[in-house]
Amino acid sequence: MSTLGVKPGLNLMIEYLDVCNAASEAHRHSLLYKPIIAAYDSFFVNRQVGIDIYGGDSDEIETTVTIRLVNGRFEVVPVVDAHPSFHLRLGRRYMEDVVAHRAEYIRHPEKLDWDWLKSRIGMKPHHGPARGANMRPPRKGHYEAPATGANMRPRSGRTE
Repeated sequence: MSTLGVKPGLNLMIEYLDVCNAASEAHRHSLLYKPIIAAYDSFFVNRQVGIDIYGGDSDEIETTVTIRLVNGRFEVVPVVDAHPSFHLRLGRRYMEDVVAHRAEYIRHPEKLDWDWLKSRIGMKPHHGPARGANMRPPRKGHYEAPATGANMRPRSGRTE
């Protein structure tokens, strides 16, 4: 990507938040997303969050933008009013991909990386090593006969 095509951090954050807001609004009443949205609504209600945007190296912060939640929507806080309670990090490439494929991320919000929110509200991050569902029934443990008392263990073929 040429340097002419790179958006400043503030503009990129505004466009990224527009996608996040549109995705959460479109799925606000969905059974799957309703608890997540309610959790971040209650967690971020009176807090500002500093988002550190990094490029190739996560240790080199390009810019920091402070955001807050107002009426269920994320918005950028003006620099003079910025007093973040904590900071989170987001990669520039990821944010650019979300903005470039806006409709896809709004239609499928599970593709959005909400880990920057989930980690802060105590939820287990979703994006990690891919694991499939374990559809196997649990293994039955070996039944130990009691030392005393009735042994109710079924015995096949036993005659007594």
